[in-house]
Amino acid sequence: MSTADKDILESLYRRYYAGALIYMSGLCGDLSLAEDIVSEAFVKAYVTLPKESPSFKFWLYRVCRNLWLDHMRRQKRQCSDEALEFIPAEEMPESLLLKDERRKALWAAIGKLKPQDRELIILHYFSSLSIMEAAKCLHISYSAARQRICRLREILRKELEEQGYGL
Repeated sequence: MSTADKDILESLYRRYYAGALIYMSGLCGDLSLAEDIVSEAFVKAYVTLPKESPSFKFWLYRVCRNLWLDHMRRQKRQCSDEALEFIPAEEMPESLLLKDERRKALWAAIGKLKPQDRELIILHYFSSLSIMEAAKCLHISYSAARQRICRLREILRKELEEQGYGL
């Protein structure tokens, strides 16, 4: 890898690492594993970035997800609802950033969602992918992703209101 490539990769790393780590830790529930996957994904994403890719960030998240799925297969586990079960807020790295009670309540509400819905919410709101990019990453249509996000926002709003966190 040339010096210019290293500089570009380092710049991309500084820009996208935190978001990718939040996404992966939300998926796999293991900060150490998430860090390993994200680090590996940066190099792989940079080397394999297709010319038609909408953005490096989108491609990075797709590579992260694929590496996580590969890890799950190697562990001879099925990529199922059980594999994506919610990680308690106090064990998530986000809890270091999310100290106020309302945000903890939000994470608890997100944890009650189906795994595929949780992943969509994490990709769009916490990893800052557009709805289109999140839809492509999850292999669903834009309209399906948009409808699910609207439905999920309403579910989360109601859940937070029930806990006394009115918006």
